[in-house]
Amino acid sequence: MTMQISPETHPIIWGYGPGASASLLDTADWVCLKNAKGCMITVIEIGNNATDLVLTVHEGQTGAGTTAITTGAEFPIWINTDVTASDAMVRQTDALTYTVTHSAVAKMVQFYIKAANLTPGYDWIQLGAASGHATNIVCVFYQLDGLRYQQTTPPTAIA
Repeated sequence: MTMQISPETHPIIWGYGPGASASLLDTADWVCLKNAKGCMITVIEIGNNATDLVLTVHEGQTGAGTTAITTGAEFPIWINTDVTASDAMVRQTDALTYTVTHSAVAKMVQFYIKAANLTPGYDWIQLGAASGHATNIVCVFYQLDGLRYQQTTPPTAIA
């Protein structure tokens, strides 16, 4: 039996956390999509303090900067508003940002970023946040999709 999904073909890269959602801002790690079809970004947040978590995705020529992905490159978004009660991810309208409304339960948001939708010459992405609350906790993971390498072990994709 051949595994279709494995850590070699769909690596999961730690992006941030667990840490305060207010500290996420633009501090998540960058990941390179140069040799991938795309990247699934997973964000898990818990906390019921009065600041929503506003998420966006940056692109860059290197693992630095704060250039937001622009109009025309809207990405698919899914959310589970209570991971303790359900495993259902509900598709949202494609967009360039997503606001996670604060609540006392753990929430999971996923974005799929197609490498082909990035600005030409921009191979790097980073999850960014415009706001968050200091006592809400957040974690970020990147999962690369469709790696194209000829060697057995792909080179690192993190900055």
